[in-house]
Amino acid sequence: MEAGETGEALHTADAIDTSPLPSLEREFTFGLEVAACHSQRRDDAAVLLALLGLEAIAPEDLARTSLARQLSLTVIRRARAMHARQAEQLAERIGLV
Repeated sequence: MEAGETGEALHTADAIDTSPLPSLEREFTFGLEVAACHSQRRDDAAVLLALLGLEAIAPEDLARTSLARQLSLTVIRRARAMHARQAEQLAERIGLV
């Protein structure tokens, strides 16, 4: 992802099963990086879906992580109306707005 190969990063991420990870923090970080990849590709629906998944596993971390907050605001600002509304609701739940 950092090298600009977000397509390859997402392809690789699809092959990784995070369920056996011993730490919820690692699973959260992995999911957040996947959301960031989707954001770089301007796939706001996928970003929103990833953020909602992260909210389900670690809502406190989602609320405290600056990248997650930034991604939420990006979806609100950039996405189609339906996704923007869902992102606004998410932002309210995590105390962003």
